[in-house]
Amino acid sequence: MSYTLSKLENGSYATNCYLLQSGTDSAVIDCGVFDDAFDVFLSSHGVTSLRYILLTHGHFDHILGVFALREKYGGEIVISDGDRRCLEREDFSLNAFTRYGTQTPVSRDRAAEEGSPLPFGDSEISVLSTPGHTRGGVCYLFEDLLFSGDTLFFRSMGRTDMPGGDTLALLRSLAKLSELPQNYRVLPGHGPETTLFSEKRNNPFLRR
Repeated sequence: MSYTLSKLENGSYATNCYLLQSGTDSAVIDCGVFDDAFDVFLSSHGVTSLRYILLTHGHFDHILGVFALREKYGGEIVISDGDRRCLEREDFSLNAFTRYGTQTPVSRDRAAEEGSPLPFGDSEISVLSTPGHTRGGVCYLFEDLLFSGDTLFFRSMGRTDMPGGDTLALLRSLAKLSELPQNYRVLPGHGPETTLFSEKRNNPFLRR
């Protein structure tokens, strides 16, 4: 494989934040909190700048560290049209209801759009639109990796009981993932990693 993948469990909500490196490019997938531990995590992997900050969705536990992360490491902030306002307003990110931390508004640089891949290393990162947990949830695909955010978990799926959640939409998104022919490593926003074929066999929400 032409990449290096590293993971940091981040913040009190135990968000899985990933560092993807290929060639001279580096990308962070989700950043709930940018603190000293995250800074050390990046620097210990030789990161001096980022090409992308990829956001699977706009909930506070995945985006509150984005402003500070970009201030230090740069990088284009990528989020879908459906969730872009979460970066600007904490009532959309739901931080207003939890007070997880301070949210500093930040603007998106690039839309995460299905059919508009992102150049990365010698290849590209594909975007799949997977709404349901939020209006604008997406998954990112790179080689054999599937960053599923809070759409798909080990033997489970994301919540749909919060504003913007839609159970039927999420089930359609899971059905879309189940149609992928490759046995991707599934890298969720919380909990252990799994594989797509394992979830097809064992996850009741993919087998519906």
